[in-house]
This record gives sequence, C-alpha cells and structure tokens, in this order.
Amino acid sequence: MGEGGEGLLKPRKYYIGAFFLLLVCWVCYGSLPEPFSGFWKGVFLSLLLSFGFYSLRFYILSKLPKEDFSAQLGTTVLSLLTQTAGLLLFIWMGEREGFILGFFIAHFANILILVFAR
Repeated sequence: MGEGGEGLLKPRKYYIGAFFLLLVCWVCYGSLPEPFSGFWKGVFLSLLLSFGFYSLRFYILSKLPKEDFSAQLGTTVLSLLTQTAGLLLFIWMGEREGFILGFFIAHFANILILVFAR
C-alpha cells in the first residue's frame, strides 16, 4: 500500500471519529424536540451495530495477517446481515420513515469516519 502504511485503516483515528460522532448525536438528541424519537432509535441502532462490528474487525485483523481476505469478508458479510436484520426487525415492529432515515444517515456518517480514518 505504499511507504508507511498509507491507506491502512487506523483504529485510533476511527475511535476518535466515532467518539465525536456520538458526542454530536448526544448533543443533538438533547436539544431537539421529542417527535424525533424514531429517528434517534435508527441513529443509535446503526451506530451501535457499526461500532461493534468495526471493533470486532480491528480485533480480528490484529490477530491475523493483514492480507487475510476471508476474515475481512466474513466480518463484512456478518455486519451486513446483522444490520439488515436489525433494520427489518424494527420496521416489522412498526417504526416509520424517521427510523429508516436515522439508520441510513448514521450508517453513512460511519462510512465517512472510515474514509477519514485512513
């Protein structure tokens, strides 16, 4: 990947970005009116699942060689299936568009953290 590990995901940068994202969400949650409860359920579910799976991925990659494609693919597939199951479960339980919007906004915010943590 180049000299000095360019392009490698740095867990410390990821966790700093995740902390700031959670801090912004917490401040916004406290300052916005109550009707956004479905939105915040989606945000926090998505962030909880994303941060959990990236923590698992960092742990697995610290124990295995960096080129182990099967470990990376396995955690990605497991993350996708779990997030899809969580989204469908909450929709089945009666959550509306606010939940879905919050879920996808938080998911893409997590992807931005991953981009900038390299």
